[in-house]
Amino acid sequence: MKIKNISCTQFAGIRDKNIAFEDGINVIYGKNESGKSTLVNLISRTLFQNVKIDGRSNRDFCDLYFPAVIKNSDFRGDFIDGKISLETENGTYSLSKEWGTEARCTLSTPNGVLRNQSAIDEILKNVLVYGEGVYSEMLFSSQKNSDYALETLLDAAKKTEAKQEIANAVTTAFSESDGITVDGIEQAIDARIKEIEGEHWDYEQSVPKRKIGGGRHQKQQGEILKAYYELLDAEEALEKISTLETQADIKAKEYINAEADVKAEEIEYEKFNKFATRLALQSEKKSKLIKLEAEVSTYTKTLEIWPELEKSLKTARVLYKEKSDRATMDKYETAKALSDEKDEIVDTIGKIKCPEEEEILSVKNAIKNISRLENKLCGINITAQIKMLNNCDIEVKSLRTGEKIDINNENVSINEAVIISIPDIMEMQLSPADTDTVEITSQIDSYKKYINDIYKRYNVKNIDELDEINDNYKNLQNKLNMIQNRLSMLLDGMDFNKLKNIAQEIPANIRTNDVIDGDILKLCANADISRFIAEKETLIAKNESDYESMEKLKENVFVLSEELLKTKNELRENEDIPQEYLQISNPESYLENIKRTLNFKREKREKALSDKLSAVSALEAYKDNSGDAAAENVENARRKFNEYKELLDNWKHIKYVFERKKNEISDNPLHDISEKFTRYLQIITNGRVESEFPLADKLNMNIYSENKLMDYGKLSEGTKETVSLAFRLAVLEHLFPNGGGVAVFDDPLTDMDTERSEKSCELIKEFSKNHQVIFLTCKNEYLQKLGGNHIIID
Repeated sequence: MKIKNISCTQFAGIRDKNIAFEDGINVIYGKNESGKSTLVNLISRTLFQNVKIDGRSNRDFCDLYFPAVIKNSDFRGDFIDGKISLETENGTYSLSKEWGTEARCTLSTPNGVLRNQSAIDEILKNVLVYGEGVYSEMLFSSQKNSDYALETLLDAAKKTEAKQEIANAVTTAFSESDGITVDGIEQAIDARIKEIEGEHWDYEQSVPKRKIGGGRHQKQQGEILKAYYELLDAEEALEKISTLETQADIKAKEYINAEADVKAEEIEYEKFNKFATRLALQSEKKSKLIKLEAEVSTYTKTLEIWPELEKSLKTARVLYKEKSDRATMDKYETAKALSDEKDEIVDTIGKIKCPEEEEILSVKNAIKNISRLENKLCGINITAQIKMLNNCDIEVKSLRTGEKIDINNENVSINEAVIISIPDIMEMQLSPADTDTVEITSQIDSYKKYINDIYKRYNVKNIDELDEINDNYKNLQNKLNMIQNRLSMLLDGMDFNKLKNIAQEIPANIRTNDVIDGDILKLCANADISRFIAEKETLIAKNESDYESMEKLKENVFVLSEELLKTKNELRENEDIPQEYLQISNPESYLENIKRTLNFKREKREKALSDKLSAVSALEAYKDNSGDAAAENVENARRKFNEYKELLDNWKHIKYVFERKKNEISDNPLHDISEKFTRYLQIITNGRVESEFPLADKLNMNIYSENKLMDYGKLSEGTKETVSLAFRLAVLEHLFPNGGGVAVFDDPLTDMDTERSEKSCELIKEFSKNHQVIFLTCKNEYLQKLGGNHIIID
């Protein structure tokens, strides 16, 4: 297997990256904080992190890799994603994942595309061969993970899933001893799990299984379900107290607000009651003032626009008359042109001598008969060999046309009736057998004479000209009919001479339509002038109906203005009344509304007081019954429940490890990996650092430097890197003995001296002949030392 490509839109600090890898060595070079280690985690998380994440259990994942808040920005990204392509001997697999509010997971395989997470995980198990622990802490290990993995390896007390998985991959992991059977151990484990889990606990969801009909399970409760129900009861008691306290607070606030509302309304009542009587009189005067102001405004506006109405009406009527005259004149001019054209065509038709349809038809029949008769004369096929002797002349004429036939060639083709003559000696006629040439010739002459007489009568040379005369005559007739129809439609029943008389009375200097329409547009805007005139006439008629005349209207404006001034002066006498009260139109009704509102708020205050006392009583009664330790009870119940959850997880893990170890078989637990590790360690250190696996079936090792046993805390950083690199190469070669493995090294040689660094590079290059290597570094010297495919990231 090898990685072909890794990409993402955003993942931690990486944005819009797409990196392609090749076989052998791939060196990724970038400065510190350029995202190299994040790239390692992107590969690992894309392969192994479930897309459905929980805010609590996956908090570290979210904190590490989801976008952070950017300075001076109001928002941040709300998802992360990754896509990886793997090439195997069975084809290419492309896995894409998106973590966020909309979780998405897609796997493209050589046989199709899947979106089911469980099915995808099952396929990846077969593709990757080994699990997350091997890849995350050994094969794809970042700088941070490398240190942790090495510390775990050197510390026999540390137990991790990755360590167990690596051990399981290379050790037998299980044997029976001391008389304890595999089945006995398994039954004991199952019994303890059942004791904790019971019959009704959903381990995957960490909740009780749904009961038919709802409610709680009463029988066969496991320890964890009992703890869960105890926690629910404690939380419900605490929630009940919280709810009662909240309700008591709400009712207390409602009472305070109701009391404040009553006091405010009482103040408003006393304040308004002082001015109620004066406001009643003030309201009447104000209504009168509003009415007078409206009437004066209406009369004044009417007085202003009345003269303009009459002026625009007069102008509109003049324009309407001019527009009508212009239309009449245009109509007359068009009718006169059509009438003149009609007279001209009538005169032309009168001068044309046109053949009848029967005559044309008879000529065409005669032509056809001539052709038919001539064809009878052409019913022969003779080749004559004519050779004149003694210088005699010979002449051959067509009996059909009377024209001579060329006989210059000795062989003459004759295909019609002819007359062959030798002047003063001989004349011979050749014609088709059984053909009366005399009769046929006579008929042809008769038809030709008839045709010529017709042609001479109409002064034409052929049938086409005869047809042309007939067509021209018809076209003129059609044109005449069309002009007569147009003239009839234009006049629409009016006599042409009457139209002519009306047009002659219109002034000759009448303006064009464009000029008239321009004036109409200025006057009427987009309105029709007829409607404009009608509207103006209606407005003027209404004014005359309402006010008699403009003089009478002026008198009304003067009288109303005087009365308006007097009313304003009377209103100024009450300027001490608050401005908000002056806007009230019905003071008596307003005062009654205040009274009703005051009574309503007093009733509401009494109700709020009663509710407050009831809420406080309910809270105190519940606390007396439940005690004051509700919060402590919840914490104790939650602690107990979490302890059972952890205990169940541990026993499930024990069962998981037990079953895996039960099914694994290995004849020589760590011999192969130990040999490879020791060899690589000696190559890199020139034999100064050695390793030892004290227990044949355990993945724990001792490191000796100059024959001194070292623990993790005493190892130098360079030695840690040396041991980690040698062990990872040994594990990978053991796991993939035939090649095809993938190793990701994140600056693995940073603290090594020059000699070890050179040796390590040679080992990695040799290793890359059978496996794919992705080497991440912040030092450009490794680009030249390792060669291979170079990838530069910013």
